[in-house]
Amino acid sequence: MNSDAFFRLIAPAHLYFAAMIFGIGTIIMVIMIYAFLYVKKKRFRTKLLVEGQLNEWISDALTENELPAIVIPENIARYFKQPAIRQFVTDSLINIKKNVTGSVGDNLVKLYEILELKEDSVHKLRSLVWYKRAKGIYELYMMQQRNELADILEYTNSNNEFVRMEAQTAIIGFSGFDGLVFLDSLVYPLYEWQQIKLLEQLNAVNPGDMPHLPLWLKSENSYVVHFALKLAEIYQQFHVHDDVVLCLQNENDKIRKQAIKTLGSIAAENTVDILKEQYKKETPGNRRVILTQLISIGTESDLDFLNSLLQEDDDNLKLEAVRAISAINETVFSDLEQKSPGNTVLLSIIKQVKYENAA
Repeated sequence: MNSDAFFRLIAPAHLYFAAMIFGIGTIIMVIMIYAFLYVKKKRFRTKLLVEGQLNEWISDALTENELPAIVIPENIARYFKQPAIRQFVTDSLINIKKNVTGSVGDNLVKLYEILELKEDSVHKLRSLVWYKRAKGIYELYMMQQRNELADILEYTNSNNEFVRMEAQTAIIGFSGFDGLVFLDSLVYPLYEWQQIKLLEQLNAVNPGDMPHLPLWLKSENSYVVHFALKLAEIYQQFHVHDDVVLCLQNENDKIRKQAIKTLGSIAAENTVDILKEQYKKETPGNRRVILTQLISIGTESDLDFLNSLLQEDDDNLKLEAVRAISAINETVFSDLEQKSPGNTVLLSIIKQVKYENAA
């Protein structure tokens, strides 16, 4: 297509108009970018200035004998109505509180309340946005707002796992083992990492009698059952022995495995017989766990059972059986080597156990 044909289709005036529009659009875009960067830079400088003043003021405020008499300086007050600044103060108080105790920690809580920052946290708690709700729960917990416990308890069964975890952490932080009451009605998963976090949080707390433990062991939520079994094991809750035995009938391999471990920790007179009977019903992995328990709770009356397992095809099971025999009766263990001259695999296992015992 030559130039004459092109200009017959598109008039030069149209091209000039399009170029002008493009130029104006470019200028507007540059101005907008410049304005955005200018405002952003100004906000950043303001933030640095205000944060410095706020940090100094918070430090001074915490040294006051009469916190209710605290007055926000005029140079700070004009910024204090901004949500971002109020959030900065809340975050600062929480960060300081993580590293202090005693009267300073109490003063931080009082300052949080005097500045009406609690209202901001409660507003977040009631938000429809999950991350704001989780943030609100975290702030109320960190600033020891126990009077919000009832509202927070409702979120321990939230369909959002992050909100749920924050609420569960807060309830246990406020109430210790009594806070585990949320397990009564929990319908959502309690994942392994959540269980670890809760157990760490409960580590320094007196467990008491755990009256709800039998209920949790019968829960329809498999995660609750698994966690309850861990609690029974770690805190040796002997009163739930029979309830734990019932968990051996659970179709979930993981629950049966934890039940076996728990029974090893809260063993009664009939526990070993129960585990030996369970052995033939179990998966290879759970059989190993049973044999591991017999290392600590087995007696000489179990040696015949353990010797019969030396004919197992699974070498790992043989190893656990030999370990158990060694732990129960060293003399019987020593005789194994003489009774198995042609069994090279078993002889190797015996040598390994000897090495472990000598280490």
